[in-house]
Amino acid sequence: MTPKILRQIKTRYKTWDRGKGKTGALFVDLLSDDATFRSIGGGVEAMKFTRPHSTKEKISAYFEELIRDWQMIFYTVRLFLVDGNTIATVCECAWKHKHTGKIVHSPKLDIIRVKNGKMHDFFEYFDTHQAYAACVPDGTVDTRRPKPLYKWSSTRTVSGATTATRDNVKLLKKLYARWDDTKGGSADAFIKVLAPNVLWGSLGAGTGPVAFTRTRLSRQEVRQYFKELGSAFQMDHYTVQEYIAAGPFVLVLAEVSFTNRKTGKIFVSPKADLWRFAHGKATEFYEYYDTAKAVAAAA
Repeated sequence: MTPKILRQIKTRYKTWDRGKGKTGALFVDLLSDDATFRSIGGGVEAMKFTRPHSTKEKISAYFEELIRDWQMIFYTVRLFLVDGNTIATVCECAWKHKHTGKIVHSPKLDIIRVKNGKMHDFFEYFDTHQAYAACVPDGTVDTRRPKPLYKWSSTRTVSGATTATRDNVKLLKKLYARWDDTKGGSADAFIKVLAPNVLWGSLGAGTGPVAFTRTRLSRQEVRQYFKELGSAFQMDHYTVQEYIAAGPFVLVLAEVSFTNRKTGKIFVSPKADLWRFAHGKATEFYEYYDTAKAVAAAA
């Protein structure tokens, strides 16, 4: 990846926040003619603009339809994780639905693939359960004033693999292979690599029927997370597709399938797990997936 395209993408994110969602054309300018633009939303009825888009010309519709229905409050970036021709943008955003008045404040992950100095593919994760609910009018007035956790002055760009980076990837490859082989029966192997005061988060954030996804702050609390997960869902498969890594971070991209033990409903979703390591131990974890499907399977 050239320094130029990385610099351009970083500048576009800053302008996207400052322009409150009205600068989508600047992202389109960086796209290749045959670019693809995809979303965890998948084009559901409530948010049709999240349907897959192909070609630079058609991708403009995503930004036009987004700003038609939503008003950005903020969009801030914590981390640009760069591995080869891939950029993982770890961020958070808040939007207000123009027709219902409801507010969504969600962590977000954007996966950008670069080819020949242009953005060639884009995929985004956000809290779909929260976003879809905000599209449904119910007469309530949302008076929240969400504030960004991250500031532009603290945004990090991390690139380059160290020996420790490669060791962390090697470790996770073994753990995830076993996790899939045992269909979720090897949680203790993950527990052993955690720091005592690990920060363990989930896009589900403890919502209703997936209450086990609430934030955990210690190794013992994460043990309880796995126990509650196993009680609620049976793993069908956890297929890892790619590891994106640089510095102390490893992002694991996968497709997963779980069956809810109570309802019998199946939850299938792309999934991204972001790990941060220090001295061979995991100090931070955050998982991204289709929260609406997870909640629906459990309800």
